[in-house]
Amino acid sequence: MSPLSVNDVLNIKEPANGVQMSISPNGKWLAFCIGGNLKSNSVGVSQVVEGNTQWVCNLETGESFPIAKQAKSSWGGVWSPESETLAFFADINSKAQLWLWTPSNGSLELGSEIIVRPFFGYEKPIWTNDVLHIIVKSMPTEKIDDTDFSASVSFKDSISKSSNSKPRTFTTNSIPKNEGNDNHTSWVNRYRADLTIVNISTGKYRTLCKGFRPVGMAISNDGKYLAFTNCMGEEGLNTQQNVFELWVSTLEENSITNLTKIERKIRMDYGWSFSWGLDNETIYYTTNGPLSEGGLWSVSTRLPDSAKLEFNPEGIHMGREFDGPIPLKNGEIIMIVNGRLFTHSPSKVIKGKVFTLEGRDIVSVFPITNQTEEYVIVQTEEKFNAIYGFYKINYETGESEKIFEEPKSHFPWFEGGSTYQKNQVHEIIPFFSQSSNEPPTLKVLDVGSKTIIVESALNEINTNELGISQLISWKHGNRKLRGALLMPKNRKGKVPVIMRVYGGSMQSNNVRFFGLSLSAADNHHLFSTRDYAVFLPDLPLSRGNEPAEEISIAIENALNELVEHPEIDPERIGIIGHSFGGYSALVAITRIQRFKAAVISSGIGNLISFYTNFNPPNFNYGWVEDGQANLATTLWEDKERYIRNSPLFDFPKIQVPVLIVQGTQDHSCSDEAGSIFTSLKRLGKTAELTLYDEGHWQGTWKEENLKDYYDRVLDWFNKHL
Repeated sequence: MSPLSVNDVLNIKEPANGVQMSISPNGKWLAFCIGGNLKSNSVGVSQVVEGNTQWVCNLETGESFPIAKQAKSSWGGVWSPESETLAFFADINSKAQLWLWTPSNGSLELGSEIIVRPFFGYEKPIWTNDVLHIIVKSMPTEKIDDTDFSASVSFKDSISKSSNSKPRTFTTNSIPKNEGNDNHTSWVNRYRADLTIVNISTGKYRTLCKGFRPVGMAISNDGKYLAFTNCMGEEGLNTQQNVFELWVSTLEENSITNLTKIERKIRMDYGWSFSWGLDNETIYYTTNGPLSEGGLWSVSTRLPDSAKLEFNPEGIHMGREFDGPIPLKNGEIIMIVNGRLFTHSPSKVIKGKVFTLEGRDIVSVFPITNQTEEYVIVQTEEKFNAIYGFYKINYETGESEKIFEEPKSHFPWFEGGSTYQKNQVHEIIPFFSQSSNEPPTLKVLDVGSKTIIVESALNEINTNELGISQLISWKHGNRKLRGALLMPKNRKGKVPVIMRVYGGSMQSNNVRFFGLSLSAADNHHLFSTRDYAVFLPDLPLSRGNEPAEEISIAIENALNELVEHPEIDPERIGIIGHSFGGYSALVAITRIQRFKAAVISSGIGNLISFYTNFNPPNFNYGWVEDGQANLATTLWEDKERYIRNSPLFDFPKIQVPVLIVQGTQDHSCSDEAGSIFTSLKRLGKTAELTLYDEGHWQGTWKEENLKDYYDRVLDWFNKHL
């Protein structure tokens, strides 16, 4: 077998990030989305969903196929309540629009002429209960700047390409203003959209509201109201705490739309962790983020600003990013907290309960599709051995029952990797399954028989020669850590190894993902099929400590275990890191003299220059003070700490050749690569710098540039390992 190529991995079909599945109510069809990297440059298509492809699977035959081959990007499919129509977004006309697909005859028709503008993949069309209307986010009527919506463009590049020669003024007391638009340079502008309701029989539409930044949306159970969160940006300078308003809109077709602000300030990450109560008057939500208390709240839609804290046990943070609390028919609320299932009774009559599964974390609980049952279906993970599965839990008694488990990874439903349905005919769980050397496969699990009844292999790739993964473990203080190791299949003797590092990341969780990666752009079979082992160690970080010291100690501990492996050559170890991983790799090669070659991609060498870099609106103070670097102080309060944790000041200690790779359209750290290279050149070190007219991460790059990148990386390791 010839080595896996970049083209091979880019053609692998894997679930699109965050675009949730949908089963037709009659149980005959499944809609799912495949990710991609094709550039569309279409109006209304965000950088998050660009290149995605909408697919369907006939659950009776197992046949899967795309439904809009004319589109460069298609996504967001949702079935109508009567199963006759799939509504989804596509750029068939070089602009994002609402399209309708009918399975009975395979017809495809435009739902409306309006341009839709969802940013995230989980912002899908919303069917109303009458099956005649669909709610979408649409292009706003006012002029907007799409810089943060459609591409990662640096501040310097936006200035150089601007035809506006007027002076631009920035003040330290407010967000910059430009031509009357006070959000022109704010990152929250990417959420700017109108909320529009479309009549699919006529194509006509009416605007529910405008002038908002809507993100999370949910229709009430009786179909009379739409709740949505409006993103207000960060709570304060450098806090990295997002704040949302909660609004409710009426949906009656023949009356004036009424908008009510229900809550003025909710701390959330993405504005999705809320849900309607069964009474259609109460909304429950959890808070999340660095300044949140992480409690369960409720608010009455009839009494704005009436939010009350329902449940906030001491020492337990219940915040979730994408899934809200689920109301149960017995009046309780169910949610996941730290791998356990919690129930809470707003009436306080029923005492809340905690359910656990021995040796397993509960990753997600499927939204309930049948309120006549006393159980929920949950997704689980046995972390140490990386076993994924599905369990049934009776929320009245706490009794649990295993439905299915396997040593292969599954994505949670809210990330687009699974879904659940129970109707009069069957109870099924469609899901994607993959392992380190098996690309994603679509499977359908019958809950009753606990067997796989459909298996749709979406990828045709020879897996016989792909690398094999294993877990190795070691002690880090009192903590047991792991590393995912991908070994070449047909190795002879000891092999060189490439260590991928990323401070703060538990990378061993990737052991069951194809190529040890969530993305085709980082598929490590590109190395394993060329006789390299690849090692991804856990590198935990503590908040408020010295990141450089913690990272270097964690890497050294992982190295000590790695070199004991009988098939690893301890004299041929390379290191690679991207973004904060690039910073981590620079830390490693300045403090550990055991590497033979290094690749730094979009890395940060100097926390001082990064901290003070002028690239609005992406000021980096928060990232350094409270984000990944987390120095917990300003530069002027403790400049020595900034120096200690900046690899640049230890560059004289570097003894390995360094390849530096940087996208010039990087929105955050494009200036760092030049100073890293210049410093190494002045010190007489062996280094090479390659610049691409691309963004921050290789997953968004053009295929020719991604191929060139890997050619250079492989040549570098071939030469120096």
